[in-house]
Amino acid sequence: MRKWLALVCFIFLAFCVSYFASNSTVKKRNVILPGNIERIVSLNVAATQILVDLGLEDRIVGVNNTFSNPAQVKDMPKVGRGFGNINIEAILGLAPDIVFAYDSDVKILKERGINVFVVKTCNLNDVVNLVIEIGRTVNREPQARAIAGQMQKRIDDVRKKLEGVKYQPVVYFEAGAIGRTRAPGSLTHDLITMAGGSNLAKDEPVPFPLISNEYIIEKDPDVIILEEYGVSVEEVKKRDGWQNIKAVKDDKIFISRAVYTNYTPKCIEGLEQYARWLHPEAFEQ
Repeated sequence: MRKWLALVCFIFLAFCVSYFASNSTVKKRNVILPGNIERIVSLNVAATQILVDLGLEDRIVGVNNTFSNPAQVKDMPKVGRGFGNINIEAILGLAPDIVFAYDSDVKILKERGINVFVVKTCNLNDVVNLVIEIGRTVNREPQARAIAGQMQKRIDDVRKKLEGVKYQPVVYFEAGAIGRTRAPGSLTHDLITMAGGSNLAKDEPVPFPLISNEYIIEKDPDVIILEEYGVSVEEVKKRDGWQNIKAVKDDKIFISRAVYTNYTPKCIEGLEQYARWLHPEAFEQ
């Protein structure tokens, strides 16, 4: 009799926990939130830009310390850079209802009882979904779906323009310093591929590899794309052994704005620009 009574009690308690969790809170990406979110801290540039795009800059009370943040929050209090470098006391002092953070920052935030939205993205489709998920979390889902719909339309437009393109130029992307590049598992790789290119680092085993100068010369890229905070086009042209690289000889070296490869809706601008650089003939019509 006691066993049956214990079983009934266990089932009843499990039902109550499940019911109240699903009806009294919003659950998403390991975050449990009350209905209203008035104070937001964002340790993630992508989340910050999306929140601004959703018209919620007036609810942002703190951001991470990076030049990539949108202009609307440049004067907000800075609470660290993220990626394990955060000022937890400053965050607690801002009394946020939620913190948007990288995975590496989640543990310490949760230990302090802070609601956390974990931002995890690695490709273009993830960015589109992230817009919707953030919109749902902050009660702006209709607006978020409208933004995501426009993003998808622009992606489809690029795909349509490149339908008949068969040639895939080899692209070397340089992230600030020689050999620092992006491989599968990064948004940049996705942008290069979707823009009709073949990423020189496509066979690398990690998303952010460091490859050798000799390897780059051997692969002889058709196009070189430089992150804007790195070296200049003229400096690349003067590198030893680079004068015979196709991209250098054909003057196909381009500067990529940082927003092009950030995990925000602005990365669509990157996709469109990369496609124009790699296949200008497809956009002349």
